[in-house]
Amino acid sequence: MSSAREEFAAAAPPRRGPRPRLLVRVPNWLGDLLMAEPVLRAADEAGGATLVGDPRILGVFDGALANCERLYSDDPRLWRGHDAALLLTGSFRTALTALRAGIPLRAGQARDARGLLLTHSLAPARERGRTPLGLGVHGRGRRWLPRPFGSVCVELAALVGLAVRERRPRLMPDWAASEHVRRRLEAVGIAPGSNFMVANVGSRPGSAKGAPTELWSSMLAALALRTDLPCVLVSGPGEEALEAQIHAAAPRRNSRAVSLPQPALGLCELAALFSQARVVVTADNGPRHLAVAVGTPVVAILGPTDPRHTADHLEHTRLVRSPVPCGPCHLEVCPLSGPAHKSCFTRIDPDEVVRAVLELAHAL
Repeated sequence: MSSAREEFAAAAPPRRGPRPRLLVRVPNWLGDLLMAEPVLRAADEAGGATLVGDPRILGVFDGALANCERLYSDDPRLWRGHDAALLLTGSFRTALTALRAGIPLRAGQARDARGLLLTHSLAPARERGRTPLGLGVHGRGRRWLPRPFGSVCVELAALVGLAVRERRPRLMPDWAASEHVRRRLEAVGIAPGSNFMVANVGSRPGSAKGAPTELWSSMLAALALRTDLPCVLVSGPGEEALEAQIHAAAPRRNSRAVSLPQPALGLCELAALFSQARVVVTADNGPRHLAVAVGTPVVAILGPTDPRHTADHLEHTRLVRSPVPCGPCHLEVCPLSGPAHKSCFTRIDPDEVVRAVLELAHAL
């Protein structure tokens, strides 16, 4: 049987340069993009690739992946001329775009009819409705078996002959972002070199994946009683009102919770802030993976998300969750009302979050 690299060479049209031209359609979500970072770094070290994705999140790699080009369009005319497409999204549309662009080797996950458009694919396993190990919640029919996304990306990379030697996501904040963060911290009384923790309290309005204000307020109150470390509250653009609400609800007495001056930090600045913190506490979202990539311990509060999707590299991560009959559902909006509304969060004990935060903060 021929290797993927030999098939790559056989399928590719004649080219001028010495290397095959690889196009990588990166994930659309920040967390998935960061879990895929080892694959992008391997492509960069192998000579480069064309990275296609949203400029708002690809900007997190500014100053890195110097051998890779950036493309911010799914227009098949702009994809032409590549020898292979590595599709790290699960959409039918991106597979169709690669086909219409005439890319001879198209690799990705084969879900439903999408597999017919791919030349190289992996078919994910089905859960078959059994009770997921460690979750205590019955599966839902023959749904796809949740697996660590970073591992899936490594397996897909092998289909185009790309070897990933270091599988842990890695991100190095640049000097300008670090200096910007230093000035913002000094503005709220945190001197360079001081110890502090970060609470990423933001979420999209109405999102089921955002921890409720009450949980953050209770956690901040408990932290104020047990540690003198300042807690810097952060949120993303458009989430400032929620951050202000949580800051206002924090206990005034003995509180060390502070908010940085507006505007909200960009992704590069957020990475720099996380890299200087003792620990980051956040819901299960993109900033969680940003903290992992810069090497900072993380306490991740899981609501409707399945922990198996992110089960890689947990040595310095603590997961806090509460199994509920309705989850993990991965829905963007909680369809339930009354006491059941966002019960995956409301059943979490704030003291459990605080214990995890303090364990990591004082373990360094």
